[in-house]
Amino acid sequence: MLRFLTVKEAAKLTGKSPSSIRRVIYPIIHDDANADRQQISPSVEEAQVLRLKGENFAWRISEELLQREVPVTAPSEKQTTSPAMNDGHSELLAMLREELQIKNQQIRQQTEMLTKQMELINGLSERLREGNVLTASLQQHLALTDGSNRMRTEHAKEGITKHGAGESSSKAKGTSAARPAKKNRGLFRRMFG
Repeated sequence: MLRFLTVKEAAKLTGKSPSSIRRVIYPIIHDDANADRQQISPSVEEAQVLRLKGENFAWRISEELLQREVPVTAPSEKQTTSPAMNDGHSELLAMLREELQIKNQQIRQQTEMLTKQMELINGLSERLREGNVLTASLQQHLALTDGSNRMRTEHAKEGITKHGAGESSSKAKGTSAARPAKKNRGLFRRMFG
């Protein structure tokens, strides 16, 4: 009695893709007179009945036909092909690791650069804040007043110019200079004298 396998089972057994198994099955099922048609399940009659009922079904292939058309690779053959594959994969893996190391190094450099830029920005922000504080204090010193202080400073300047620089400097130093004594004049003397 024939043992039938689904496409997936046959692909797993042979190590081929399901599409490779279907390429073996389809030419046989399209030709009902093919000698290997009994190696495919369901049979021609069963397939017609299932199609008339509108039911879906999966094609199955016999192990005998499968071994004849798609030979099963022995485990020793699989091992001989896998080291070649592993060499290719190991080279690719080594190349990818090198690229990853390069990218990680670039990321570290970018991070360091960003850290330095942030420190620079923080320093500049601090300098700007200090400049704003100094500007504010200068504006307070130079602020315009209502004029009462201005009158006093103008009188002080007039006094300096009248009395001379020597007297004003002695006043500024805190030394008292001898003042000429005022003459007491009477009212008549002031008027007529």
